[in-house]
Amino acid sequence: MLNGPQKFREQIDILGKTFGDRIEQVTVPESGRTDVPVVRVAKGSLGGLLSFMKTEPGFEYSYLSDLTATDELTRPRFDLVYSLYSHKHGCRIRVKSGIDEGEAAPTATQIWPGANWAEREVWDMYGIRFSGHPDLRRILMDERWQGHPLRKDYAIRNRQLFESSQPVRPGLLEEKNPGAGTTGDDEDIWDGARTIVNIGVVHPATHGALRIVARLNGETVEKSYLEFGYTHRAKEKLGETKTYHQFIVYTDRLNYCSSLINNTAYAMAVEKLLGVEAPPRAVWIRMICCEISRVIDHLICVGINAVDLGAFSFFLYGYHQREEAYTLIEALCGARLTTSYTRVGGMMYDAPDGWERRVREWADKTRGVVDEMDRLLTGNKIWRKRTEGIGVFDREKCMQYSYSGPNARAAGIDVDLRRDQPCMYYKDIDFDIPLGENGDVFDRYAVRMEEMRESLRIVVQCAEKIKTGPVWCENKMIRIPEKDQANGTMEGLIHHFKIFMTGFEVPPGEAYTTFEAANGELGFYIVSKGGPVAHRMRIRGPSFWHFQGLEAMIRGHKIADVVAALGSINIIAGEIDR
Repeated sequence: MLNGPQKFREQIDILGKTFGDRIEQVTVPESGRTDVPVVRVAKGSLGGLLSFMKTEPGFEYSYLSDLTATDELTRPRFDLVYSLYSHKHGCRIRVKSGIDEGEAAPTATQIWPGANWAEREVWDMYGIRFSGHPDLRRILMDERWQGHPLRKDYAIRNRQLFESSQPVRPGLLEEKNPGAGTTGDDEDIWDGARTIVNIGVVHPATHGALRIVARLNGETVEKSYLEFGYTHRAKEKLGETKTYHQFIVYTDRLNYCSSLINNTAYAMAVEKLLGVEAPPRAVWIRMICCEISRVIDHLICVGINAVDLGAFSFFLYGYHQREEAYTLIEALCGARLTTSYTRVGGMMYDAPDGWERRVREWADKTRGVVDEMDRLLTGNKIWRKRTEGIGVFDREKCMQYSYSGPNARAAGIDVDLRRDQPCMYYKDIDFDIPLGENGDVFDRYAVRMEEMRESLRIVVQCAEKIKTGPVWCENKMIRIPEKDQANGTMEGLIHHFKIFMTGFEVPPGEAYTTFEAANGELGFYIVSKGGPVAHRMRIRGPSFWHFQGLEAMIRGHKIADVVAALGSINIIAGEIDR
């Protein structure tokens, strides 16, 4: 059980004795205002508290789940929000600290190197500076951008056009100041054997609008820096201007390879704030949808990773079963890729008659296809030589950069939120957690192959356990009226109109809802001040954290190995460019 009351009381007692009145406030889940304990600390003690909570026995919050901010429009103006997770104790906690306009917070990059990009995003979106940060510059927006888009006083339609692209910055590739370089000259520092190469933005091997600027010595990557933001679509800003119901459609376009997982995780986040539960049939359908989506996502990942390395036919073996999976999804909601299927408190439609039988048949056929794909590639000598020992990211580096999901499990980190932080009915399902050892391209491939088999096991069990029943909760505040009511009664029409146009009220509170998505920890951190629109809509996409680690992963490798490593961590640009 997460954050057992006794464990938390022990931690608070220790924090009180260590930090005294520098702990400004403690909020417990029993208050109804938060889902996990929240500790508010004075700004001057923020760095010390974070370091203490990571290393102190009994705490050991070694994993930085997320780092973001909220604009309170008061004094202090901003709240910094750190979501921490302890793998050892299986508990979560949030740390907050108030930061006023013009003040700087201490960087957490020396505690968690993965805080680098998160702090850059906070600076980009809110204008909060972090003292001691090695490379504090914009990350999503063009460096010439004026203003900080997630501030509450920033207009959503404030467009700024630039007639030229940002040039390559050789200063970021110098060794005299590793990882930094926002100042200093960008003079030519290369000898005849060295050159700068752009990998991306539009190269097919980058799997999206991603850019790797690499300094090469022959074909060896000596140093690189990474860029994204080319498809930035302001989803978090939209989440703070659209109603909770209207925002469902925007969740599809995060990881568009597994849209139903995004739909489900978001719906559970809002339901947690409302204190409502979807009925059992809706939950079982959600679980089936999530596991089908996981199989689809993994088929795309391992298939395209193989295509990148020359094994084109491998991708075609799983093509038909993936299309059959989309047909199963289409039978639920009429869409194949961007689904918008879940609703807060239920589902758009019930599954049609015979759908569970079709799901079991698909799972049986797909299992055979996965076995055939395994025989085709796993023992192939060329494949093994191209993937074993390539793009190694060991357990320690995965923890430093907040890796999760298959990428972390490939390094031997035995964490899966479906088992360790169970939601829906996963505790009633039998499945195993595949693990790797080396954290290389091959292990990431092998873990995903095995995870597809486990997902198919889950799908079959869910299809056998599902029973008939409603797919909506009985809460009339959030339940959309049936078509006959909306079309045949004045009350039903008014209710329908109200939900779609003005939304429903969500009480004040905050929740960080996580789910084991296909690529790792997907989280929605929602802060409500009451009303139909979120005060803060934060999306924690795993690709953001995984892409950050690529620079360390590919250093010293050949260009061809860069393609292999990037494909193996399965970066989805839509999930980064929120």
